[in-house]
Amino acid sequence: MSVREILSAIQESRGMPPFGTITVARRWIDKELDSWEILDAAAAVYMHLNELLRVGHGASGIEACDLEGGFGDCVSAQLPVMSGYLPCMHIGRSELISHFSAPDGSVLAGLSEEFEVDEEKAQKAFVEYQLSKFPEGDAIARVPGMMRIARQVMEKDGHHGTFAFLFAGESVLNIVAMNYDSQRTKRLSFESLAHLVESSRADGLLMIGEMWVGVQTELEKKLGTVLIPARDRVDKAEALSIYAVTRDGRQVNQVCMVERGPNGEARCSDPIEYDPGVMNTVIPILSKWKEMESRGL
Repeated sequence: MSVREILSAIQESRGMPPFGTITVARRWIDKELDSWEILDAAAAVYMHLNELLRVGHGASGIEACDLEGGFGDCVSAQLPVMSGYLPCMHIGRSELISHFSAPDGSVLAGLSEEFEVDEEKAQKAFVEYQLSKFPEGDAIARVPGMMRIARQVMEKDGHHGTFAFLFAGESVLNIVAMNYDSQRTKRLSFESLAHLVESSRADGLLMIGEMWVGVQTELEKKLGTVLIPARDRVDKAEALSIYAVTRDGRQVNQVCMVERGPNGEARCSDPIEYDPGVMNTVIPILSKWKEMESRGL
């Protein structure tokens, strides 16, 4: 059955929900390796071979492979230090998983987008935005420096996109622009990000973006919950948020409030650290790390 035939069968079945999300996921498996998706297993083998070749080149004093030939678009002579994963091997970007809106069957796509940093444009941006040196360290260590940069961008442009940075130790593996227009697609975008965490073997995540902040009512404080999300409150306030989590259980969160001038210009307050507990957006990432641990990854 094609994905569309599967979707039609679901829509025509009894008990079709009036709202929600339908996810159709294909998996190729072998009975001798039933805990692995075949393409993911092949990619993992490629990663190990890449590391073997990289170490061999290093031991031989060869800085770069000089092979030439009819490789595919994403295959080159480069031997990456970190994951060694080819872009086409990322399960999160494959055509194996599709999301649809119930019950109309419209495709939910464009949830996130990986991109490569253009060094020349990045240097121009640093000059234009009068940015300080790009912070170094792992996901946790970079939070204060990234907040300084985010505040400068926010005050100059009046807005800030939502970006995810995936780390392996102190190295940035991927930068992902997160795109969502509802809580439903927001959750799906972080599920997709969790797949990328596994395929790239990332052990740290840093998120930057705008958020709404609301003050709990006395009733909510008494009940120990939030009855009305901040985005739906009349008294909601705008803020810039950065948080980082790592596979070893560390977490840091910083937020600065944003005030608007008469012409919409943004002014950012000094950042403060806060502890929101386990955020919903992080749950897919934490679950993926736990799953990876059980599989020995």
